[in-house]
Amino acid sequence: MAHSSGLTESCLDVLLAELCGRDVSQGEKSLSRLAAIEMHGYEVGYRFLERSLQTRSIQLGGDLEVMKFICKDFWQDLFGKHVDKLQTNHRGIFVLRETAFRWARRLSSHDDDLQRAHAAHLLQFPCGLLRGALAQLGI
Repeated sequence: MAHSSGLTESCLDVLLAELCGRDVSQGEKSLSRLAAIEMHGYEVGYRFLERSLQTRSIQLGGDLEVMKFICKDFWQDLFGKHVDKLQTNHRGIFVLRETAFRWARRLSSHDDDLQRAHAAHLLQFPCGLLRGALAQLGI
């Protein structure tokens, strides 16, 4: 079974690399393409959490409780670990810190601008995942 999980992760890595890296390598900077990648993530996050909540009974009292759930349970389900750090300014702004984000580990380039462009494309999908999960939780 572990082999199957590793294969699934590898396939997802390749799929995301193709989905997010294609536009950068072709020099396109289409905002509609970036929005489409984020929307794919949104749909996946929304549906993934919807399925996950069918087998759980949770009561979340407020925004902080929701963010703790996202950082622990949701992140664990997606990446097999908790978010490294959750920070807040206690005015409704939350920052999730991940020191070794699995999907970004293969980013490398001798050109810093190209690497930033690849990272920006790649991060559209997980941003959508988070937005979809938060929407499913009513935020």
